[in-house]
Amino acid sequence: MLALHGISKSFGAGPVLDALSFSIGPGERRGLIGPNGAGKTTLINIITGKLRPDAGRILYRGRDITGLPPHRLSRLGIGRSFQILSLFGEASVGENIRGALLGKSRLGTTPLKRLGGREEIFAESEQIAALAGLLPVLSERVDTLPYGLQRRLDIALVLAQAPELVILDEPAAGLSAAETRDLIDLLKAIIGKRALILVEHDMDVVYALSDRITVLDYGRVLTEGTPEEVNADPEVRRVYLGEAVD
Repeated sequence: MLALHGISKSFGAGPVLDALSFSIGPGERRGLIGPNGAGKTTLINIITGKLRPDAGRILYRGRDITGLPPHRLSRLGIGRSFQILSLFGEASVGENIRGALLGKSRLGTTPLKRLGGREEIFAESEQIAALAGLLPVLSERVDTLPYGLQRRLDIALVLAQAPELVILDEPAAGLSAAETRDLIDLLKAIIGKRALILVEHDMDVVYALSDRITVLDYGRVLTEGTPEEVNADPEVRRVYLGEAVD
């Protein structure tokens, strides 16, 4: 589904990504981990069009998408969340979701409060809210919601794009242990057959949701494998967990 070939990116003197290559298949759930500064966020910003690589190519379903802007990639089926939430706080949950649906449907920038008879948009927003466990707060202002529900809304906005590839950037950031367990259950239920790239520091989340894990270090792929293989790799434990290796 997605193949990266020789992706490089530098900021200033040194490379952040250094001829990095990896690929994922349809429906695969891939964890992407590494220490701070390994290049994880830069990599997903390049995949999703926020940044352009200095070198290399990105293929999505065999099509070269290198350098395409985010809105075009979204229409091709690539959806992402962000580590730092960017929601319309003064709008309701439903209005946030309907705004995302309007973008997907090419209905333009119709003001949310003037949607009038677009019953299909309202119906679909309720379906997405129900999937994300947000139906009881559909009419609530976003800035009045607990942080955990705002995280769920962020994921709901990704689902509203109807993506085939979902990229989540630290979805468990700032959540309590109980909220993180709820998030794992939610993502297991809603990802379905979509492919997933998950950037996350909480290894419980990574192990629970990943078929395979790619470990980055200094902008390169250190290793790849199943959660069990990565967990047992002494080099990964040294680099990522800071453990001594005999």
